[in-house]
Amino acid sequence: MKPNQRPPQRPLHRPTGAADAQALLTRAVTHHQTGQLAEAATLYEQVLKRLPKQADALHLSGLIKAQTGAVTEGIERIRQAVKADPRQPLFHANLGRLLEAAEQWEDAATAFRSAGGLAPLDPSLPRMEAAAWTKLGRQDAAAQPLLRALALEPADAGTAADLGDALYDCGRFLPAADWYGRAAALEPHRVLAAFNRGAALRDGGRIAEAAAAFRVLAGRAPEMVEPLEHYMQLSQHLGQHLGDGAGTAARRLLALVPAQAAAVRSLGSAETGPAQEPVWLARLARLEPLADDVVLALAGRLYGRRRIAAAERAYRHALALRPDSGLALSGLGLARATLGMAGAVPAVLRAVRVAPDDAVLAANAGSAFQLALQPEEALSWHRRALVLTPDAVAAWVNIGTLLLEANAAEEAIPPLDRARRLGEITRDMDQLALANSNLGVARMALGLHGEAVAAFRAALDRTPDDASIRSNMLFCLCFDDRADPVEVFREHRAFERHLPAVPAVPHAVESRNPERRLRVGYLSPDFQRYPGPGYHFLLPLIEGHDRGRVEVTCYHCDRSRDATTDRFQAAADRWRDVAVLTDEELDRRIREDRIDILVDAGGHMSRNRMALMARRTAPVQVSLPLYPNTTGLGAVDYQIADPRLAPPGADALHAEKLIRLPGCVLCYRPADSAFAPPILPPVEGRGHITFGSFNNITKVNAATIALWARLLALVPTARLVLKWRGLGSGGGADRRLLAAFAGHGIGAERLELRGITPDPYQDYVTIDVALDPVFANGGTTICDALWMGVPVLNRTGPTKIGHWGATMLDAVGMAELVTRDDEAYLAQGVRLATDRAFLDAQREGLRERMRRSALMDEPGYARAVEAGYRTAWRRWCGGLPAVAFDVTAFDVVEGEGR
Repeated sequence: MKPNQRPPQRPLHRPTGAADAQALLTRAVTHHQTGQLAEAATLYEQVLKRLPKQADALHLSGLIKAQTGAVTEGIERIRQAVKADPRQPLFHANLGRLLEAAEQWEDAATAFRSAGGLAPLDPSLPRMEAAAWTKLGRQDAAAQPLLRALALEPADAGTAADLGDALYDCGRFLPAADWYGRAAALEPHRVLAAFNRGAALRDGGRIAEAAAAFRVLAGRAPEMVEPLEHYMQLSQHLGQHLGDGAGTAARRLLALVPAQAAAVRSLGSAETGPAQEPVWLARLARLEPLADDVVLALAGRLYGRRRIAAAERAYRHALALRPDSGLALSGLGLARATLGMAGAVPAVLRAVRVAPDDAVLAANAGSAFQLALQPEEALSWHRRALVLTPDAVAAWVNIGTLLLEANAAEEAIPPLDRARRLGEITRDMDQLALANSNLGVARMALGLHGEAVAAFRAALDRTPDDASIRSNMLFCLCFDDRADPVEVFREHRAFERHLPAVPAVPHAVESRNPERRLRVGYLSPDFQRYPGPGYHFLLPLIEGHDRGRVEVTCYHCDRSRDATTDRFQAAADRWRDVAVLTDEELDRRIREDRIDILVDAGGHMSRNRMALMARRTAPVQVSLPLYPNTTGLGAVDYQIADPRLAPPGADALHAEKLIRLPGCVLCYRPADSAFAPPILPPVEGRGHITFGSFNNITKVNAATIALWARLLALVPTARLVLKWRGLGSGGGADRRLLAAFAGHGIGAERLELRGITPDPYQDYVTIDVALDPVFANGGTTICDALWMGVPVLNRTGPTKIGHWGATMLDAVGMAELVTRDDEAYLAQGVRLATDRAFLDAQREGLRERMRRSALMDEPGYARAVEAGYRTAWRRWCGGLPAVAFDVTAFDVVEGEGR
């Protein structure tokens, strides 16, 4: 060591240890109490670096983590605090609260029980333990802590009522009645406890005591309907002859007191069935015309019954009583949007201004915009509803529905599935059914028919009498290649069993003269260019009718109109817009028009009126099969067919008798287009064959994809174009199709996915051969392809939907492109792709051949259909039952049915 050199000194530090940690903790608590959470959290962490097991710092920092959204971390931190100092009841209680927030109910209950053991004189702790057990559905476990709380606070009416609930849910009805009685005695205004006492006495077998309890409560709460209802029911049970149920008892009460509003309310509350008219609720509205809640309830019931015009008037009445009622404004807007009336959007916007935080009104605004065909605004309001109520089932359903309407079926599934799960939790049966139904629609659109049918069945489990959902399922079954055709037929036959019974009503026809001019009514939502096939197949028939023999009335079941609608209206002798009419109203309208033959052109497709057809509104009812199956209705006498669409044996799977036309079951009229068949096939310019299918992708099932992939493998240079709504956007439907083909070894470079174009004929000039799906054939797409000079390769399927290709191609003289099995389909596909002479022969003059064929013989088709109608009418006039028959060429020439 050098002289005078001092040894190294230790560096200076701030004081450490418990005293320093306590000072930091004190500062942290001060920040915590003043809401400076970030500063407090930092100081707590500094304390814990010094003293990792400091219980207060662990506890308080855990609370801050939970307050700032990190609940799981907060729970773990407080668990550490409990471990560090297990004798602190506050630690256990706050741990319970955080576990409650995380919905870990059993652990929460355990924590509250531990807290209660450390603080036995605090009644709030056993109450919180009981609440946690109740959340778990463990009412048996909840009863004990409630008893402990009552030992500490014997006069707590709320806890007494909760104990009554726990015991009642455990099936211990008479002890529950005692505690309900104690709660009601402690606080006489607790009418629910008094009502529950009556219910517990009733369920415990003490009928007379229960009736007395309800009678006393009915006197104490005269505006409460339920005690009166139960009193009347129990009085009848005791043999006091007040009738055979609430309805009879209420009517007897009304006989004694004619304007007894409570009895009318009771009867009105029973009008909940889907087929029930709100007669008593309407009577109550007349008894209490200034009661805005009654008028509003009536309006809602009318809207639910699809009595939209009456609902719109009732909502206006409610608004006159309460101009600031957001619900009335919202309902008025929805009703007007449904009717297509002006003022819908301003009404719903006024409603949300009245109550900007009401999620229901925001969702209704979205629905009104949706009905007004303004999807972006609709989506904005549905999202607003979710901001206000994140678990609003209806809002999630609405968003999924909007995506479906935008042809984004894949993207619609997550919100609809979330709605389904929320609906199961909330037990909202109507929305749960709608979520499942729309899930079915989405999966059907993607060709997932088995999953779609399962979703429809789940919806029907909740609402078995919903005709629209049942129709959706039936339509989907038509495309399901795994479904047994006999079972599908039975499902169609079962449809009418779920409809409300309607008394038979005689038909007031003009006369029973079998030879007079027939009044024929056409019922369809497709009197327009899109989205259905009405233009192509209905317009030629309606314009082609011989007006000397047929008077035509068109019943338009859709609010949408376009230029084609104007053509239908001009072609009809009478036109009726009936989209907003109920079945009862439309039935009355058709009977007043004295229709002889009512022809349905919708089947079980969207916007159908099958429930109306089941009423037998006209003497003779006929199905024009744009729907690819039987209607299943015994009230539909006949269905139009031809020998190829309905070969021998097909009759057994039809509820209707078949009228087989001599030419083709349908007659096709092409739309105007600037596109014409190219002189040379596209292969000439491209150097490779191009197959194409412009069918709805619900028809492009797994079997079809597998078969088309085999064809592409056999023709390695070929490409396949798929065109349908929503394709080509890179969305979920694209990904699903590309993955399916990739599973069979066909890369994305060999596929081209395209969305629809304003002119549907446009892309046919780019393909050489159209491929028909193998189970569910095309219809309009077959005709469109042929018109554009594109031959269609078809494989006949085992059901009617697999026979469209056979009837249409045979009508044009192209039967050799109708194959019976996969191998024949592949052989013809390879031949079309590799034998240029064969391809040219199929394409040569195809448009002109089609124009001369039965498929486009408009006069011949109209005469054949009229001959079928005439034979059916003659049989009815003669009192003869419907039978299957063929329309012969002689009948068509003579214009007579035989």
